[in-house]
Amino acid sequence: MPVPDCLGEDAPDPCPVAGYPWLRRLGRGAMSVVYLSYHAATGPVAVKVLAEHLADDPGAVARFSREARLSRRLAHPGLVRGRAAGFDPGSRRHYLVLEFVDGPTAHAALAAAGPFPVGVAVQVGADIARALAFLHDRGYVHRDVKPDNILLEPGTPAKLADLGLAKRLTDDGHLTWDGEGVGTTFYMSYEQALNANCVDGRSDVYALGATLYHLLTGAVPFPGATHAEVLRGKASGAFRPVGEGNPAVPPAVADLVAATLARDPRTRLQSAAELADALEATGLATPVPVFGAAADAPGPDTPTKTDLGSQDPHRSAARRAAPAASGSH
Repeated sequence: MPVPDCLGEDAPDPCPVAGYPWLRRLGRGAMSVVYLSYHAATGPVAVKVLAEHLADDPGAVARFSREARLSRRLAHPGLVRGRAAGFDPGSRRHYLVLEFVDGPTAHAALAAAGPFPVGVAVQVGADIARALAFLHDRGYVHRDVKPDNILLEPGTPAKLADLGLAKRLTDDGHLTWDGEGVGTTFYMSYEQALNANCVDGRSDVYALGATLYHLLTGAVPFPGATHAEVLRGKASGAFRPVGEGNPAVPPAVADLVAATLARDPRTRLQSAAELADALEATGLATPVPVFGAAADAPGPDTPTKTDLGSQDPHRSAARRAAPAASGSH
């Protein structure tokens, strides 16, 4: 007998998964839904539930399982920490319990308030660069740095979420298909778009640079309606200078962002630690404010290679970004 879908879009009273009661929905996306819950031992938590239609999709389950495993193993102030995970036989859902971050994603904040003040963008960039340096030092590349995967809470470092596409540099790339690019088109490096297995920490530096460009100007550095169109722009390496998109950005910051976006990784800033040091050295960082953003807002349908170029819905769903959430992933 089918299990009633009490986690569906129109469910009036969502049922708990693994004993975690739902207080409210924080976010939703193509792959999962995130709920605010409460646990007596830890207080508020975010519970991420894999979408029912992906429960038997090997790629989606593998990505979800990887996020669960790494989020519990890798502890850093700039990474969203996992607390528990598993498969709940009652609801037949894969779930991941995460620390609750009481604030929006950077994308939700950008949509609500427009481009970030320079000092806030510098602070967020330095926080995420430190988190990336931690991952890189342990042999991992994130591969999906973007505003939707950055969570903002005043008084704490900005936090990087979603380790589902993280790759260990010694792995054989079993979470990719045919060496193609995975990640999010607007932010991924040119080399990652060509082959997601041929990446290192400099690819994450590029993605963070593209993210900072977006936060500072309100636009992505290489726009386009299709994956191929975006890639042509990245292949040329030509983008509108940050200072033209936002004259308030001082040259020191604009030059740093430009140095992350070089097509050739050999001419890029060479490490996330170097980027963090340089951002902090500007002396411009200011604390993250309280951003007003609508809760339960869906993430943007930011094009990925498969979203724009494939007719295979299974491959698209397995590689699409995890949901944005005003609160936590």
